[in-house]
Amino acid sequence: MPLEGMNRGEYLNKKFGGKEQAIKIYKNIEDEGRLVNIHFQFKKIQIIPNSFLSHKLLAFAFSKKKQNQVLESIFFNYFIEGKNIGNLETIIEIVKQTNLYEDGIEEYLLSDKDNENLLNESKQANAIRISGVPCFIFNKEFVINGAQPTEVYKNIINSLKANE
Repeated sequence: MPLEGMNRGEYLNKKFGGKEQAIKIYKNIEDEGRLVNIHFQFKKIQIIPNSFLSHKLLAFAFSKKKQNQVLESIFFNYFIEGKNIGNLETIIEIVKQTNLYEDGIEEYLLSDKDNENLLNESKQANAIRISGVPCFIFNKEFVINGAQPTEVYKNIINSLKANE
C-alpha cells in the first residue's frame, strides 16, 4: 500500500474484482454490524489508508496498557467517521481522544523506532496468509480472512472436533 493510501474505488476494484462484488461483501458486513448495534459508514471512506502509523500507535498503546481503547478509537474513526487512519493528524487526534498524548509522541510516530519489529510482524502475517481483518486462525492451520457467514466458522470448528 502506498504511504498516502489508495483511492477507495480503485482499491475495491483491485481487491474484489469489481464494484458489484464489493457492494455484496460490504452489505453483508453492514447487515452483521447492525445486529450488534454497529453502524458501519463505508460510504464515508474515500481513502483506503496505509495503516502503518495506526499499527505504530498500537505498539505505543500496548506499552501504556491502552491498546484495546486505542484500537476501538481507530476502528471508530475509520469505519464510522470515515477518517484516514494513515494520516498523522488523524492519529494525533486518536492519541488525544485516548488520553495518550505526551511530549515526544509525534517524534516517536515519525521515527524509525519499532519500525523493524512492525515490518517483521507484517511479513509474518503475510507468510501465514493474513490479508485482511477480521482474521481468525484455527488450530494453527486454517486462516479465515474477512467477514464470513457463521456457517463457515461452524464447519471449521466441527471439522477440527471430528479430527481430534
